[in-house]
Amino acid sequence: MSEAMTLLDTRSPFGTYKAERMVRAAWRLADRHDLSKSLRKRIRALVARFFRGPYDLEADGLKFRIYPGENYDDRKILAKGRLPEREEHRLIEPYLGPGKVFVDVGANIGSYSVFAAGLGADVLSVEANPQTADKLSFNVRANDLKNVRIVNTAVGPREDTMPLWLEPSNCGFATLVKDLTTGEWAGDWSPTFVKVVPLTVLADDENLGRIDVLKVDVEGFEDRVLLPFLRHAERSLWPRVILLETNCRPYWSEDCLPELASRGYKVTGQTNDNMIFELEN
Repeated sequence: MSEAMTLLDTRSPFGTYKAERMVRAAWRLADRHDLSKSLRKRIRALVARFFRGPYDLEADGLKFRIYPGENYDDRKILAKGRLPEREEHRLIEPYLGPGKVFVDVGANIGSYSVFAAGLGADVLSVEANPQTADKLSFNVRANDLKNVRIVNTAVGPREDTMPLWLEPSNCGFATLVKDLTTGEWAGDWSPTFVKVVPLTVLADDENLGRIDVLKVDVEGFEDRVLLPFLRHAERSLWPRVILLETNCRPYWSEDCLPELASRGYKVTGQTNDNMIFELEN
């Protein structure tokens, strides 16, 4: 199936698209890390021609409609049969539950948002890519979650309109940082213009009185989301816990880590791609 023929279906009921054994086996092969990176990439491109998706499946007890031909998280869910961020979930789970507030900036298809909402937290999911936001909305509905609000916008230091760079093989890796689209992550990137609002404005618009856990995963733009918020928001609105993606740290304009430390945040956990910070009382 060609890329142009990929079906975006957010209307038919969950369970419409079965991931048969051959589909799962093909994507497990494409995810084999004992193969070289270049070989894995060629296999992935071949598998994506025939098994792009969508497929409906459950992972860790949660329901997702996935499109593995066009998103990394979807490929991982299908290949491994579980959510790709189990370790991060374990680290933030103690801070989630009924009465807690989780803000997910860069929500992608919802692997964090759906997880947090399933624990009973009130969730604000923020996703800049309109098509990905539609997929996220479907996954929220598939899990019958009433405690998730979705906002289709980008977050940044000021109100603006900016190009969001998209790569068709990994729509979850959309970025506002053009420099990231070359070198290691070079690909078939193209821009779409999106609205950008500061997190302080978003918090005010959504009447947030507190944030228990803030996750920021926006491919190299994390500093421009987080630091303006900490500098302008009332201290009472500072998150108790911040999950910050750091694997694109070289693309930050400012290093978040020293400022987080100076404002009383200490590192309480770390994974390959993320760091967890907790605000000391």
